[in-house]
Amino acid sequence: MTRIIATIVCVIGVFAACASPTWVYEKRGATPAKLDHDMGLCRKEAHDPQTIALPGSPRTDRELFNRCMERKGYTVRSDKPS
Repeated sequence: MTRIIATIVCVIGVFAACASPTWVYEKRGATPAKLDHDMGLCRKEAHDPQTIALPGSPRTDRELFNRCMERKGYTVRSDKPS
């Protein structure tokens, strides 16, 4: 019974991950290192322990994170999966 429940939870997690949009952050002249640095700062700012996340994913309020990235000069857009 436990194995069945674990399998169901895993399948739901896979489908949930597939349905979530991929976010793109662009800024003219930004290096990959600068992007990583800015994302790390915004991740700390937008950390929300109440956000439900998949195992291994940060608990981040995506709206706060995106606003932080925009304040840093990035264009934020969503590439929704087709």
